[in-house]
Amino acid sequence: MLARRLVEARLAACVQTHPIASTYAWQGEIETSAEIMLTAKTVADKLAAIEALVKKHHSYDVPEILAQPVVWVSTEYEAWLRDTIA
Repeated sequence: MLARRLVEARLAACVQTHPIASTYAWQGEIETSAEIMLTAKTVADKLAAIEALVKKHHSYDVPEILAQPVVWVSTEYEAWLRDTIA
């Protein structure tokens, strides 16, 4: 499971899984699939390693890998996150 691999590799302090339904264009067709979206709690300097791990272990040719900026985080949570992935 990708979520566990990311935490074991200390690339993310926590990974949440969200079951979703996706509708998307792929190779000239419109597809609908049940998928699991992962939200990894990490820092920017881990993103390249996360991308490599996901690409290596994901079944899709082009998995969705994106980063969203964090506007604010509590001091205690940030300390835990950084300590966990150090």
